[in-house]
Amino acid sequence: MICYRLKITNITNLHCEVAPLMSKEHYPLSQFRHLAHRIEQESFLHKYRRWTGNDDFEHHYHIAIPSTQKILYLNLSWKRNSNSSAHFVGIFRLDMENLLSEGYIRKDSTDKVRLRICHGNDYVLYIQTKSGKPALAIGTLQ
Repeated sequence: MICYRLKITNITNLHCEVAPLMSKEHYPLSQFRHLAHRIEQESFLHKYRRWTGNDDFEHHYHIAIPSTQKILYLNLSWKRNSNSSAHFVGIFRLDMENLLSEGYIRKDSTDKVRLRICHGNDYVLYIQTKSGKPALAIGTLQ
């Protein structure tokens, strides 16, 4: 699904520009495919994690993952608060080694890495070690 934003630039002549808005199908961007990409069929996955983030908990969710787990399949949903329904964001294949080497996740201990997903003020969900550090957009919450 592609949504469009209508921008009227000249009301006298009714000249309009139509520009596509980003939708959840656009994240993660294709140039970051080596780090994370969307999986369309969860039935193809043997083992995945199911997470439901919640904005009541400082707009982020994080967990330690064993460093031996090179690829993580994540079924991600998000809630605006504890009382709201969860919104499905997507199923993702995350390359933990590349995310670590490019600074999107961090080493937690000798045998763990820390994956943190945060919900920004722009309705986008990011993988990011902490505020102010590089962030990888993976989906949107409308």
